[in-house]
Order: sequence, then C-alpha cells, then structure tokens
Amino acid sequence: MKVLLVGQGAREHAIADALKRSKNLSALFAYMEMPNPGICRLAEHWRIGKLNDLEALKQYAMFVQPDLVMFGPETPLAAGAVDELERNGFKCVGPRKKLALLEADKSFMREFLGKHFKKGYPKWQIFTNVEDLRQRIMSDNRIVLKPVGLTGGKGVKVFGKQLLTLDEALDYAKLVLEKDGKILVEEKVEGEEFSLMVFTDGQKIIPMPLVQDYKYAYDGDVGPMTGGMGSFSQADHALPFVSQQMFEEALDLLNETIHKLLEQFGVPYKGILYGQFMQTEQGPKVIEFNVRFGDPEAMNVLAVLKSDLLDILASIANGDLVSQVEFDAKATVCKYLVPKGYPEQPLVGYEFELPERELEKLGIKVYFASVVEKNGVFVTTSSRSVALLKVADNPMEGKKIIDEYLAKHCPSGLFYRKDIPRVSL
Repeated sequence: MKVLLVGQGAREHAIADALKRSKNLSALFAYMEMPNPGICRLAEHWRIGKLNDLEALKQYAMFVQPDLVMFGPETPLAAGAVDELERNGFKCVGPRKKLALLEADKSFMREFLGKHFKKGYPKWQIFTNVEDLRQRIMSDNRIVLKPVGLTGGKGVKVFGKQLLTLDEALDYAKLVLEKDGKILVEEKVEGEEFSLMVFTDGQKIIPMPLVQDYKYAYDGDVGPMTGGMGSFSQADHALPFVSQQMFEEALDLLNETIHKLLEQFGVPYKGILYGQFMQTEQGPKVIEFNVRFGDPEAMNVLAVLKSDLLDILASIANGDLVSQVEFDAKATVCKYLVPKGYPEQPLVGYEFELPERELEKLGIKVYFASVVEKNGVFVTTSSRSVALLKVADNPMEGKKIIDEYLAKHCPSGLFYRKDIPRVSL
C-alpha cells in the first residue's frame, strides 16, 4: 500500500517510523510545511505546502495516488482536508471538518458535552466582553482562560499561574476577544492530568496505553504552557493515579462521544480521538479533545505498538476497525529538547549537532520536530526541536538513561525538563 502522510512534526516522524515497520507498506509519501529531516529520510518522495492549502494537498494526492492518507496534525483536519480528499476518491484516516470542530472550536466542544453528558467536564462560560468577565473573576478567580480556536497548546492561561492579577487576566482576554470575538472561561480543576487515545472507525473503539503529558515549560510545572515538554507511560499501560474505575469512566465517555457525534452529524468519526482528562475527586473530567494523535503522546504509544499500524489505519479508513491491537509490556519516557526561551521568545537560528548513532547505542529513539537540517547540522526554529524517547522496563529507568546522556551532551542553546516523569510517581 502507498501511504501519504500529512504533517511535519515529531509526531509525524513517529507515525512514519511505525508505518515503515509495516509489511504491507510499498511506499511512503509526505506533505509537509517544512522538511522534517527524519521524515525526508523515510519517504520515497515529499512536497512542501501549507497544511490548510486544500488544493495543493489534493494536487499532490492526485500525483501520488495513495491508497491511504494519514493525518498527523489538526490544522488540515480543521480546514476540511478529509472532506476534500474523500470527494476525490481517496481513503483517509481523520475526521471530516464538522467532526474536527471537537478540537477546532472549544465552544462547540463544551456545548456538545453539555448537551449530551451530565458529568465529566468542568463548569464553563463563554464571554464576549471584558466587563462581564471582570465581574466573573472578581466573584471567583479559580478559573482558566482559553481561546476557542486552535493555538497549538499554547493559548491556555491559568489564573494564579500564568495570570497573576486581575489586570493581567483582562489584558489577555482583550487580546483574545479582538481576535476571536469570544473567550472560554472554565473552572480551575485540581488533580493529575492523563491522556487517553483511542483508535475508532466511528462505531468501535480500541484504547491505547495511558500517557501523562507535561505541558508547562519548566520543572515543577511552572512557566508558560507549551505544546508539550515530554511524557511517559508505564509497562502495564496504566498510570499510578488512575484507578480502573476512572479509566473505564474516561473510556466510556470517549465511546459515547463517538456515538453521539454519529447521531448528531450522521457521519462516522474515523481516526484517532484523544481525550485529555483531569483526575478529580468527582471522577475524570475532559479538559480538551484532540482529533488526532497527541504530541508527544504518539511517540510513547507507537514505540510499543506490536500490531501493524498500517493494518489498523486501513481498517479505520474502510470502516471496519481491527478486533485487537497489541502493545509491548514496556514503559516509555519522552523528552523534548527545545530552544532556550521557548515558547515565548525562542532562540531561533541556533545550530547544533546530534550524535544519532551514539543515541541509538543507548536505545534512545530520535524524533525530529521543528528543525532545519543543513549539511548534518540542525538549526532551531521558533518551535520544539527534537524529541528523545527511551523504551524501558519502567519509567525511572528510561528517565535515568536520557537524563544521564543530556546532563553531559545537551546542546547549550537547548533545554529540557529534568522532572519527566516526576520521581514521586
């Protein structure tokens, strides 16, 4: 089978790597906004173009004639890429535009949950003017401010963390209101976050191992929100703070979401659905939905996937999800190396080398994110640079191997979080 992969980050590098392990893959093609060094090495051919340029993507698909199109990021899905390609006869793994609203429009997502579920989400309100928001914050400042649209994981601001005063909160709200005309305000819920992703054909679902992602830039969960600084999973595919009952409640909510979407829109949701949950005393609560693999969580689960990824994706596109998916009983730890100053004022244009063969000897997988390769030297952009992943018997073993290497060899213009995963876990 010929596969066209859309996207250019470390998540897509991990997808490409997993696809190359498939016995049924005849050729891999890639459509990217910038050339990912890892994907370029794996693909037979690739083309550069805007991810939301549906005409350019369609033209490349017409040139490639893939048997399957796999989407990594949310941008083309939100733009309606699946609708466009399916109209032209291409099989896709990813939801159509109106189903992608689950991630693309947080106000839609909250209204959907409020319509179909009695629990499993925080209290929320939509505000369209600053004065009403001022009154809301003055009455209760235990809140989180979120733009309703896509922000790459960087738009969330927690009062008391990123926003320390009323004026700071209102200034941020003004910026969002000028851009979107509305802002989402949610109650601040306390607890440990966890990610649960499922494969689905719009009827059936199969869960992947639980993962914990670390969104804050610095050790101790402080600093600005990022696209994700790293993540970990356990050999038993569970997490120490997520009970079996809580896992089942979260999985039931995802399953019910898939079926309610079908009822509401009459179109099956085909692809990956990712629920970001907060563990609370009242049970798991949905913080966000993503309509694709998480980044970095994709690297954790795909590194231990025993089943053939292409077989799974083909079954999704055909509307008949495979009956079983197997994962190795191994733990994983993923850490991002990012430019100093990321995400607010990243060091752009910094050149560094990465001894991939030495990392390979340590069993550390390298997934390239947003870097440019020039004659074997990598150059930073304004986003995350490289993800390092270790498969081990337990998370602390994986953490130790990555940290010992980085303590000696981390390039001076990059930084990483040393506390992934937290020792207390």
